[in-house]
Amino acid sequence: MNDKDRDRCSDEAGPVAEKNCYKSKCRMGCIALLCSVVFLFCLPSPLNAQLFKPTQLRGLSLTVDIGVLRADNRHANFYNGNPDNVNTLGRILYSETYGNQIWNNLSAKDLIGESVGNYRQIKVAEYGDMYYRLAFQLGMGFRYDFELSHWAWQLKFDFAKLNSVGMVLLESGKGTVYLTNQDRYVDCPLAGSERRIYIDLGLIRKFKLRNGMDIELSVGGNVNNTKVESSDIQIGGITYSILDIWGGQSPSSYVASYEYVNQGGIGYGGYASVAFGFTLPVGTAMTLSYVFHYNKVNLLGYDSFAPHHAVKLNVALNNFSFF
Repeated sequence: MNDKDRDRCSDEAGPVAEKNCYKSKCRMGCIALLCSVVFLFCLPSPLNAQLFKPTQLRGLSLTVDIGVLRADNRHANFYNGNPDNVNTLGRILYSETYGNQIWNNLSAKDLIGESVGNYRQIKVAEYGDMYYRLAFQLGMGFRYDFELSHWAWQLKFDFAKLNSVGMVLLESGKGTVYLTNQDRYVDCPLAGSERRIYIDLGLIRKFKLRNGMDIELSVGGNVNNTKVESSDIQIGGITYSILDIWGGQSPSSYVASYEYVNQGGIGYGGYASVAFGFTLPVGTAMTLSYVFHYNKVNLLGYDSFAPHHAVKLNVALNNFSFF
């Protein structure tokens, strides 16, 4: 055995020791490789191999979310201008201030017939049902995940601007027994807008699917604040506001200004949601959730309880500090 071969065996015991030395090293290498394969196979993800512990939120987290809100349409008729509402079409349609302007415009555009001799003879054929468009919803809040537990609580603030649309039909005075519906109505589009803030406080129960992934069920109470911004109607191509800023009185050109009447207010109810979540090892969780609200919206005459639906993408930041 030469010097090079002797260096390969630390005991320098000749050819027999050289053979045993190679076998020992080969066996140890195989065992190490086998252990590595088993270890990697058992790990749920490469990232968790660095942490050696399940990924989950702990303690206080800051949350932000974005989604879409589908509000129940039974509250949308607050904006359709019927005589039982706060904002009535008749307040401007039969006022001297706007009535003559509306009648002159409809006559000039040949939208009404000679049988409608002045603005007081304009009749509403139908106050149509209105509906809310899908609205974007933005929010933020806090959640607290209890250590070594599947429970958490959350406080969320969500903002949405809702727009309702519909149609009012005016009698044109052109209908006859022979041409029953041709030019019989004047189509007048309606639109209303409001700001709505939801405040949710509730409990979360987490069910783990695998390390880092879970399903969350939550229930809680809700307070909402609604603020009416506008209520408009388009008659003969001209847009008029039917929002009552006159305190229930008829509009008059002789009064310089009117005190604004606040519309909307505080409502309440409850909510339930289901979410699929994924937690990253860096202390950030992402969830896709469906939220069911059943609450009362404070719109005078339309303040009954109703269901509202939202789909949201939520991000929770667990590794932050206020200080």
